[in-house]
Amino acid sequence: MKIVILAEKPSQAKAYADSFKSKQKIEGGFLIKDALFEDEVAITYGYGHLVELQAPESYKPEWKKWSLNELPMFPESYQFKVAKDKRAQFRIVKRLLDEADEIIVATDSDREGENIARSIIKVSGNEHKPTKRLWINSLENDEIRKGFESLRPGEDYFSSYIEAQTRQISDWLIGMNISRLYTLLLQQKGLSGVFSIGRVQTPTLYLIWQRQQEIENFEPQTYFEAYIHVNAAQGTYVGKYKDTFKTLPELIDFFKGFDVIHQQEQAARIAKVETKEKKEYAPRLYSLSDIQSQANKLYKVSPATTLKIVQTLYEKKLVSYPRTDCHYITPAEYAYLKKILKAIVSVPVWKLKTHKTMQQNVMLMLQKFRNITLLSQPKKYPLPLP
Repeated sequence: MKIVILAEKPSQAKAYADSFKSKQKIEGGFLIKDALFEDEVAITYGYGHLVELQAPESYKPEWKKWSLNELPMFPESYQFKVAKDKRAQFRIVKRLLDEADEIIVATDSDREGENIARSIIKVSGNEHKPTKRLWINSLENDEIRKGFESLRPGEDYFSSYIEAQTRQISDWLIGMNISRLYTLLLQQKGLSGVFSIGRVQTPTLYLIWQRQQEIENFEPQTYFEAYIHVNAAQGTYVGKYKDTFKTLPELIDFFKGFDVIHQQEQAARIAKVETKEKKEYAPRLYSLSDIQSQANKLYKVSPATTLKIVQTLYEKKLVSYPRTDCHYITPAEYAYLKKILKAIVSVPVWKLKTHKTMQQNVMLMLQKFRNITLLSQPKKYPLPLP
């Protein structure tokens, strides 16, 4: 029996191949040998989406011309084609899938990854073959091997494929129909060019326009803030009141309520001291949108650039799977990180390049690590410090 492992991209396929006992490079993939498999195993890959939805004129010749009379366009069934610039790789993938007795879907562990793999398998004519699913969130060798040791039934994830494909078709319907509608109507008003309408891009553009309108129509208003300058034996301190005041008399009346004269130095006394113990938990792990927002705030980096950076870090095995809205790690990831961090701390100081600084940072990470909540077991795991 021949098994084919279908990865999403070349770097992912290489990470899989590196985790097995032996590998041999072949055109468009690898041949591997390992105790995990009794039979011949090949790894191949796509370049993301190897296949895409057909253009409107592929369904009806009259849909090639942009005309209001032909709208809306609703194909009876939706057909896919191989992307023009990816035909060479598709031929390789199809040949390997044709020879396979079983297919292991090993694309990214999300809906889009499922859609990419299933679409390739369907267009290649191999959707009737049995499938298994590799579902991991790390490209570390140990995690990859554990994933292949516990492959899941492929049919368990078929609904994710249908969900992602439904989104893909809805994008096609909105883009192809509404873009033509708006373009033709605006051309009747004397405008030229093509006006692209999208399920995501158009609402986003509207939000940007709304914000720009708020900026352009903003009317500055004068307000007052209350500050107090304190001189004490231990030093000086400037305090700021949390609220603002619309007028100066309103601010002065506020000071009078505390027997304080505006802009006049006075003796003060501490009326009350409260001491409370507060517990601050470690911040949640980043989701993709969180890290994109933070990177933009701190460094003015675009979301697309941030995604590209974290994706590269993931492929270099430095971060967990980035394309997620989840703030938690799995028990397996927790155990792996715990093992690595404890190993770092146990290294003698003289062997560390940064000596005390590195150990202190790791100790701080361990302290924060106590508060990480696991995805499947929502409780804290005590981690004894060395």
